[in-house]
Amino acid sequence: MEMRRPIHILLLAATLVSSGWGGTIRGRVTGAGDQGREPLVGATVLVQGTVRGTTTNARGEFRISELPEGTFTLIASMVGYLRQTRTDVVLEEGKETVVEFQLTPSPVQLEQVVVTAGKRPQSLEEVPVSISILDAAQIAERNSVTIDEALRYVSGVNMTGFQVNIRGSSGYSRGAGSRVLMLLDGIPFITGDTGELNFESIPVAQVDRIEVVKGASSALYGSNALGGVINIITKELPEIPETDVRMYAGAYNRPSHDRWAWTESPRWYNGQSVSHAFKSGDLGVGLYFSRHMDEGYRENDYRRRYNLYVKAREEFSPTKSLTVNFGLMDQYGGQFLYWRNLDSALRPPLLQDKDNVRSTRYYLTGSYNTVVSDGVLFTVKGMWYHNLWGFEAIHGIGRAESQADDFRLEALSTIVLNDVHTLTAGAAANMDVVSGDMFDAHTIGGAALYAQDDMRLSRQFGLTVGARFDYESVGLTTPGGQLNPKIALSYTPVDGTVLRASFGRGFRVPSVAEAFIQATVSNLTTVPNKDLRPERSLSYEIGLSQRLWGIGTLDVAGFRSDYDDLIEAGLIVSGQDVQIQWQNVTEARVTGFETGLNLGFFGGDLQYSIGYTYVYPEDLTQGTILKYRPRHVLATNLLGRLGPLYAGADFRFISRVEEIDDELVQVGIIPDGDERVQILVTDVRLGADFHLGGVSLNATLLVNNLFQYNYVELIGNLMPPRSYALVVSIKP
Repeated sequence: MEMRRPIHILLLAATLVSSGWGGTIRGRVTGAGDQGREPLVGATVLVQGTVRGTTTNARGEFRISELPEGTFTLIASMVGYLRQTRTDVVLEEGKETVVEFQLTPSPVQLEQVVVTAGKRPQSLEEVPVSISILDAAQIAERNSVTIDEALRYVSGVNMTGFQVNIRGSSGYSRGAGSRVLMLLDGIPFITGDTGELNFESIPVAQVDRIEVVKGASSALYGSNALGGVINIITKELPEIPETDVRMYAGAYNRPSHDRWAWTESPRWYNGQSVSHAFKSGDLGVGLYFSRHMDEGYRENDYRRRYNLYVKAREEFSPTKSLTVNFGLMDQYGGQFLYWRNLDSALRPPLLQDKDNVRSTRYYLTGSYNTVVSDGVLFTVKGMWYHNLWGFEAIHGIGRAESQADDFRLEALSTIVLNDVHTLTAGAAANMDVVSGDMFDAHTIGGAALYAQDDMRLSRQFGLTVGARFDYESVGLTTPGGQLNPKIALSYTPVDGTVLRASFGRGFRVPSVAEAFIQATVSNLTTVPNKDLRPERSLSYEIGLSQRLWGIGTLDVAGFRSDYDDLIEAGLIVSGQDVQIQWQNVTEARVTGFETGLNLGFFGGDLQYSIGYTYVYPEDLTQGTILKYRPRHVLATNLLGRLGPLYAGADFRFISRVEEIDDELVQVGIIPDGDERVQILVTDVRLGADFHLGGVSLNATLLVNNLFQYNYVELIGNLMPPRSYALVVSIKP
């Protein structure tokens, strides 16, 4: 105890000293252009070599207080503009220094600031792994109603129903478990019972950007980050009051074939949302409410959803803040598992035609940040995520429910030791309390310690070394620990060219649903497997990132992942009886390569991007191809602007899936389930931005699946036909 007391006193003194002395750097960030210097709202200003930084307000102004006397380098950046650096910024004790930035528009974003890969802000070129970014404008222009809809346009990502697959890491797990970890503002956001990603709980209108990290990331994030990480970053609260009203309405086209028609009535969908954000003193508050209604293009596939979202941020001082998020989702709808047969592709089997699902999910997150000193940022964050859902099978087992509470707590520090070393270290703990008809009652949990050192060895070389130790006492498998190391190297031979290589180990603990589910829905029966073992992987990547003469970027990467005890949904066949059970595939391997090209012309008024991914997914134990993993995935889009008008087109190609659950077809559970083709989908949109008085208006007309291409992502599930939508956004 006597030795601990001086340490506590030193930490307290450091905190007190850091909040009561020093000088201030303030200034303004504007955009350069023919229209004059317009203030840039939300631009990031960082003090290089420290953990200090801020964003600009509605007037483009920023202020960083309580800095020590000395000479600093400031970096200003914003999406759509070239990053600018100011060196030799001199600050004297008790005085103010004024710094002005004028950022030049970029035809494509060359140096976006990201936070996912290393749990701290970094330039995209500094991160030695593959990352794709989707910003708020791209999400809004496509009218992506849920997060999974937006992910369909990310290079290297494809969806099988609601299951996200990054570089062939996942097939289809039937809603139980995910090999990709989703984060909400850096906090793991995954259900405690099924271990799935619930995309509908996060309102897309409040998303600032989505960052997708590809490859094993367990060295920092632990279980479920086996195939990658999706970090959803919510919007910052504005300095001045801001209101946004958004409405959309649309309809599905009639089916391509008369035999698929199950109703003569047109099928509609619509949604409305309103948000308001304001600031009172040091407290900022954002409120959001939305309603979504979809009659469904398939029989018994309707849904009605309501979302409530509240965000509050209290700035106690320039170095201390607390951010709290609350979200509530209530959804009710029909359940469509698979078609009746190919001739009735939009109708469920008779045993499913009245089944429905109800879910109520809410979460509360908190993040407290304090700058202990200019080189030390300390953060504590946590989450409570409650899930209550259930289904009613009219012809089957009746009602079944599941309730789960997921609790997470994490403390971490970012420490800038010197010009070479930046250390990220922390501890995390989680506990899930599950009860219900399908999984029984279980309490599981775990704890972890992690550390990572990002080293700038020279102007050309960067080295990242890190590891995480997880101890899981889960009640699913034998309790034990798992050490996941990571090492990555980047080399910049010339400005604009970055070579990278990385190696990492990943793991995932099976979810409660995978190990304990016991239920019958329609004529599908699932059985438990209490002997499931955690799955592990070794992932490798080499890559090249190249700027292209100021008009774009090219990124190329080769990758390989070796899996042990991979968990897949297996089928147990006995005559005409088929049972689903999650099982360990002893060995598997996924190899492939990915390339992405982004181009911008005429100051960004014309933009083009294309991304292509090839994977070879092997089940080494059976000598076959892993199920539900296409070998070729391509996404490309074109966007052009002319004054207030803009037009865009997206095209997706996904090769025909080679392996599916053939047993479900052979015994007649899913008739014609082997009918599948390659996916060729084209979406187009036309929009305009207007300003009437003090009101900003946006109107967009969208046509999705323009050529009415009929395809399936999942066995026995015909995807939507052509659909039309009109979206209107009003900002007073």
